[in-house]
Amino acid sequence: MIDTKYINSLEIESIIWDWNGTLLDDLEVNVKTVNEMLLKRGLSQLDMATYKELFCFPVKKFQSLAGFDFEKETFEEIAIEYHATYKQYADEIRLNENALYVIDLLYQKGAKQYILSAAMQDDLIKMLESFGIANKFNGIYGVSDIHAAGKIERGKQLMEENTLIPDKVLIIGDTLHDAEVAKALGINYLLYSGGHNSHELLSKKAQVIDSLKELVS
Repeated sequence: MIDTKYINSLEIESIIWDWNGTLLDDLEVNVKTVNEMLLKRGLSQLDMATYKELFCFPVKKFQSLAGFDFEKETFEEIAIEYHATYKQYADEIRLNENALYVIDLLYQKGAKQYILSAAMQDDLIKMLESFGIANKFNGIYGVSDIHAAGKIERGKQLMEENTLIPDKVLIIGDTLHDAEVAKALGINYLLYSGGHNSHELLSKKAQVIDSLKELVS
């Protein structure tokens, strides 16, 4: 059992982390990327608050809500452009405040930690290695394409391959989709408001923290 504030009360042994928006502070870069693409198409741009209300999975649904017209261009074309534009801002992306502190503390306490992300597997591993934290995780689970359809099937694979006991697993994410994943896997979940969905939106579905440090304080 991990002796920390929220985690101890649930008798948690394993933590599944979302990556983008939860451990990785890429909210502003995502908003910048989407707005750059909208501007090219003469569409209205999104402010941060609107983005956090609209963002959802599958990402195609979010893009449609944001104004992209899939009758004029394919989702594949938009997905390719999105990833190319996002990578232009790679140097601006940092870990979220207290992410490294919490990861290290849990690692020292012997927690099993995993990453479950809708990011592509190779890109995910490279990012974790660039921050020097890849070795803190017992498993890294990204996806095989750029479509960001969701993480449920990959999550099932993570649970099976690591023989995790659902009652003793906690997933921490920043979107309503992380709650959907948790329910599909039958595991505990906690949502973080510093990422891609707002506190108000998340609090309708789950207990919400506003700082990662709340996990261990």
